[in-house]
Amino acid sequence: MAIEAGADCIVTPCPLCHIQLDSRQSETEKVLGRTLGLPILHLPPLVALALGVNPDELGLDRHLVSTRSILDKLNI
Repeated sequence: MAIEAGADCIVTPCPLCHIQLDSRQSETEKVLGRTLGLPILHLPPLVALALGVNPDELGLDRHLVSTRSILDKLNI
């Protein structure tokens, strides 16, 4: 539903929700029979990005679902 609504990503303040949504997306894709590729961000790193922290320092490259599309939209 988030993708259909035009969401670029999902942001959650809950670390457990972040882990579940990021790590289980591939399972959901298999059930749905389509690729989702929706980045999932935990709120504190998003705030850090807004404050100018380098994405490499935040470990955004370690997410299972790539965050590159979000970084590109933010011109980072």
